[in-house]
Amino acid sequence: LFGREKEVQYIREQIISKNWIIIGGQRGIGKTSVMKVAINELKKNDRIDGIYLNLRGVTTLRELLSLLISEINRNKLFKLLNVSVNFNLGPLGVELKGGKLNVQRSLLELLLSINHDLVIGLDEVQELSSVTKPLLDVLGNVFMSNPKVRFLFSGSYVGLVKALLNPKEGSPLLGRPPIEIKLRPFNKQVSIGFLKAGMEELNVDLEDSKAEEVVNRLDGVVGWLTLFGNNYAIRKLSFNDSLKITINEGRKLMLEELNHFLEGRNRELYLATLSSIKIAKRWKDIKFAVTVRLKREIDDKELSSVLEALVNYNFIEKVEEGEYTLVDPILREMEFHF
Repeated sequence: LFGREKEVQYIREQIISKNWIIIGGQRGIGKTSVMKVAINELKKNDRIDGIYLNLRGVTTLRELLSLLISEINRNKLFKLLNVSVNFNLGPLGVELKGGKLNVQRSLLELLLSINHDLVIGLDEVQELSSVTKPLLDVLGNVFMSNPKVRFLFSGSYVGLVKALLNPKEGSPLLGRPPIEIKLRPFNKQVSIGFLKAGMEELNVDLEDSKAEEVVNRLDGVVGWLTLFGNNYAIRKLSFNDSLKITINEGRKLMLEELNHFLEGRNRELYLATLSSIKIAKRWKDIKFAVTVRLKREIDDKELSSVLEALVNYNFIEKVEEGEYTLVDPILREMEFHF
C-alpha cells in the first residue's frame, strides 16, 4: 500500500482501543485496499483476527448472515465461536440449524458468541440501508455486550452509514458512533511518486513529463492511476493507448456506478444536474442551467434534495463559498445523456 501508512496506523490504533471505524471517500480512492491492509496488519502485528466482507448486492440480513458464516468457515475462525441455539458447530465449520429461524436473532447470537478478538470489515455497507433499523439493533447490542468484536465500515454517506455516524435519539449507538476517517485523493507530488514507484517495481521507465500528464488527467485517484499503470506496465500498451483505454474503462465503471445510484430516482433530473455542474458551480447558476436543460422550472427544495444525494454518494462535493464540483476526473470527462 502506497501513501496511506498514517491512515492504516490510525485505524489500527482505534481498533486496538475497541473503537469502530468508517472509511469514507469517493470511488476508486482506495477504501477497500486500506480496509484489507488494516485487517492484515491487525492480524499480523496485533493478534486480532479479521475477515473482509464485500457487501455489493447484499441487501438483507439473511444475505449478510450467509456471507458472514461463509467467511468465518473459509478463514477457519469457527473455533472462535461458542454457538448453541440457532447453529450447529462441526469439524468443517458452523452452519444454521434447519427449520424456521429468526435471522436477526441468529445474526446477533453469532456475533455475541465470538470469544476472541476479531475485526469484521463491511465494505459498501450502504447496500444494507433497507435493513438499517434491525441491523443497528444488532450492532448496538454487540457494541455493548461483546467488546472482542470490532467493525470497520466503508460506504457512501447515506442510509445506514448516515445512521451510524449521526445516531438519532433512540438509536442503540447514540453516544458511541464509529469514528470516520475520510480518504482524500493524493496530491500531485504523491500521485507522480505512486506512478513512478509502481513502474520501478516492474522495471518500466516512465518519464516525469508523461507521469505528470497522467496525473493532470486522472488527478490523485488511486483506482484510475492503478488502471493506467496496469495498461502501460503490464499489458505493454503505448502511452497514448494506455491513457485512452484507462479513461474509456473508467467511463464504463462510472456509468455502472451511476446507473446503480439512479435506480428508483428521477434519472433525467439527476443527469441534468451533473451536466450543469460541469459548467456551473454556484447553486443559483446550477439551478438556471438545470432549468434550461429540462425546459421546465424546478423548485429550490427539489434541487437541494438532488444536490444532497449526489454529495452523500460522493459524485459531487460542496467546496468553499457554497460551490459544487464533480469529484472524479473521469466523471468530469463524461457526457450525460438525458
